[in-house]
Amino acid sequence: MTRIGMGIALLLGLLVYGCGRSNYDLTQTTTVTGEGPTFSLRLAGDDAGDFLSAKLQIESVQVTGGGAVLANAVQTPEIDLADIGRAHLLATFQAPAGVDDVEFLVGFAGGTLTTSKGSFTVEARCQTLRLTGKVSRIAERKHAVIHLDVARSFVAGGAGLTLVPHFRLVY
Repeated sequence: MTRIGMGIALLLGLLVYGCGRSNYDLTQTTTVTGEGPTFSLRLAGDDAGDFLSAKLQIESVQVTGGGAVLANAVQTPEIDLADIGRAHLLATFQAPAGVDDVEFLVGFAGGTLTTSKGSFTVEARCQTLRLTGKVSRIAERKHAVIHLDVARSFVAGGAGLTLVPHFRLVY
């Protein structure tokens, strides 16, 4: 086996190893509820491009802040990001007093995208979005919305498409 072949085999091995552990942190089950206002985390699609539908399965959602798990349940297990203008509910949570920042983790299971030319499966198991939001900014409108650029977030790979997320957090 040549050095290039060994390098490729090592790289593939590391990718497979990393993929199996991508959502490891999302399996905790303790949830803390506060006495403050309830906030929501949502996911919306931007710029559908040529996609007629962009259905993704949400595997896990976790919101943490102040060292505690604030939410650990998926509210909407399947979403269509090509439905521009709709922000799908992922989780609701309450931030304890004194917490300035919360961290959002969103794990995907896969999905299906449709264009006028056909339907494609989406490999998304290795993708976990990690974002940090300011509680003071979330409190202004009672929600944080992750905007995913649909046209730029899916690349051809293997027999289908791979999710390579391009996103931003909007309050």
